[in-house]
Amino acid sequence: RKLSDKRTFPAIDITKSGTRKEELLVDKATLSKMWVLRRILNPMGTTDAMEFLLDKLKYSKTNNDFFEAMNT
Repeated sequence: RKLSDKRTFPAIDITKSGTRKEELLVDKATLSKMWVLRRILNPMGTTDAMEFLLDKLKYSKTNNDFFEAMNT
């Protein structure tokens, strides 16, 4: 609700979003980076986490580009 009130879209709680079977959807390297990203986002809170993520995603064309940029 807070995100939509601030006109931040998608208005989802990124810290609670995911799937139980993600290890079947992505390779181990990507899965590891997803876990690192979650550890970074989790203490931020819903609004700050989404704004941080959206800001970082602006510079990537694909999810793979985004995760590759995490190495630098």
